[in-house]
Parts: sequence; structure tokens; C-alpha cells
Amino acid sequence: MAKSYDPALAANELLDETWDGVLPIDPVVVAHTLGIQVLDARLNKNVSGALVKRRGADPSILLNAEDSKNRKRFTCAHELGHFIRRTGDPEQYEYVDYRDQLSSTGTNEEEKFANRFAANLLMPEFLVKSFHDQEIPEFRIAKKFGVSQEAMHFRLENLGLT
Repeated sequence: MAKSYDPALAANELLDETWDGVLPIDPVVVAHTLGIQVLDARLNKNVSGALVKRRGADPSILLNAEDSKNRKRFTCAHELGHFIRRTGDPEQYEYVDYRDQLSSTGTNEEEKFANRFAANLLMPEFLVKSFHDQEIPEFRIAKKFGVSQEAMHFRLENLGLT
């Protein structure tokens, strides 16, 4: 996969390589195609997930076992965004990234990239626009993508569709 620092382009490239066309897109399956193990874990309640890479070991994504299915899906996609952004950087042999309450604030470039990547991975622009053009209600589009209504609303807003 070509390395891209544009989150939408990076997500689209990954979808082109891994997605079978079935909705909702399963970020765990996508992670597995990249050799990343995804596990439910007992994490602090303010931590949704983590990307862990140890020297000599395959990376893994930890998801908070207490979170909702939709939250876990977004967190997994978010952590994939961190992984994709770091792929190919020889200085990044070991790291642990946590997705916590600060991740959604949009104040850090890494977090902005991961959030945008996740939105593009789970809710591809061409499909969002197609469903919107068909006048499918927002809550039904959210259900098709397996995301929360809040995530769907933000996606529609960010695409200028609300």
C-alpha cells in the first residue's frame, strides 16, 4: 500500500485492498489483513483503546471490553489510522498509543489524522453521498455503516451534507 498522509486517501487505499464491499465495514477484518491482532481488554473507563507495538512482535489493537459495539468499531478504525500513519517509519519500532477522551478533541495532528481516517474507513464518502442523495434518513445511514448517529451526523456535516 502506498503511504499517504491524507487520511481520506489512506483509508480509500486500504479499503481498495481489503474491503469485500459488504456493509458495515469491519475494521477488525481490515486489521487482520494487516497482521494486527484485535483484542477486547479491561482498560481504564476513560480509555477506549490502544495500539501496541513491541520490538519483535506483531502490533495489536486493544479495545475497551466495556464499550458499545459501535464505539469499539470506531476505536479500532481510529487505531488503524495511527498504524497506517506510522507504517514505514523505521524509528517507530515500539510504541503504545491510547485512545482516550483527548482523542476526540481534535487538538493533536496525530489524533486528527486517526479520527479522519476512521470516519473515511467506516463511512466512505462515495457511499455517504449516495445514501444522502437517495434521501435515506440519517439514522438509517448510521445503521448501514454500523456507527452511532452522532458519528454519522459529524460525517455528514464534515462532507457539507447537512
